[in-house]
Parts: sequence; structure tokens; C-alpha cells
Amino acid sequence: MSAQRVAATSAALATIGLLVGCSGAEENKEYDVPKALCGVSVDQNLVSTFLPPGKKITVREKNPVPSRKRCQVNIDGEVALMVSQEWWEKRDSIAVVADAHPQLESAESTDDGLYFYSGTGGVGKVKSCVSPEHPGHVLYTAAQVYDSDRQGKAAMKKFIASYTKAVRASDVCT
Repeated sequence: MSAQRVAATSAALATIGLLVGCSGAEENKEYDVPKALCGVSVDQNLVSTFLPPGKKITVREKNPVPSRKRCQVNIDGEVALMVSQEWWEKRDSIAVVADAHPQLESAESTDDGLYFYSGTGGVGKVKSCVSPEHPGHVLYTAAQVYDSDRQGKAAMKKFIASYTKAVRASDVCT
């Protein structure tokens, strides 16, 4: 092998090594993934799927109206994920609720009609949940992903189903 070819091969391998090293650094999550969102325990592995690498995580709970509780997850100051618990009137279908969330364009429904999901969001109907503060209403959960590199239909389907079931088992539905 000529000296030029050896030098070119070494340079190419060094470049590949740098690229691999950089992509590994990009994936560093220097923060702890939350164990709960809006007071509801969550599967950290499912949540982690939608969170980008970064140094600092903040989770803010907001209650913009009495019928809605939101948790916004920011990574290094940027919105990454938002989940909510929303009381809708009984006449409103899950399709109506899904239409109210922009991250649910091109959403698919599960066979049982309890979940709508896309790569960037999901909505779930919380079965048999009643609240004296919200008579005549049905509780829905919603999730929206804001990082375009962290999308996935299968992951969202699992997450929204898991989160909805956790909400059903929480104090919200007593």
C-alpha cells in the first residue's frame, strides 16, 4: 500500500472516530428523567424516548383552566414534551380531543377507540373516571413531543396507553 493511501485511510478512520465520538456526546442526558408527571408515576424508559440530550431538565406544572392540568418538560430551556389531563364534556369524542392538539396530525386510532396517536403526540380516554369537581365530563390524557428527532408512533402508542392507565389508577379518579 502506498504512503498516500495509508495516510488517506488513516485520515478517514480518524474522521469516522470523531463523528462517532461526537454522536455519542450528543446523546448524553446529564439530567434525571422524571419519575412522575402531573402527580402521576410514569415509566422513565418511555419518557426518556422523547427527551433529547442535554444538561438541565425542568418540569413545570400549569393549570391554565380548572379542567386542565399540564406538565411541560424542558431540556436546557427548550420545550421537549408536554403531557396533560383534560376534562372534556361527555358529548366530545376522542377524535374531537385529538383535533385540539396540533401534534396529532395524521393520528391513528387503536381498535378499541381509547387512544389516538402519531409520532409526535397521543390522546387517551381514561375509562370509568369520575370527579365531583367535573360532573358530566370525561377525562382524557394528552402527550405532545416537540423535538423532531424524538418521534415514534410505536413509542407514543405505548407511552399514552401507560400514562392513561396510570392516571386511572391515581387519586385523580377517586
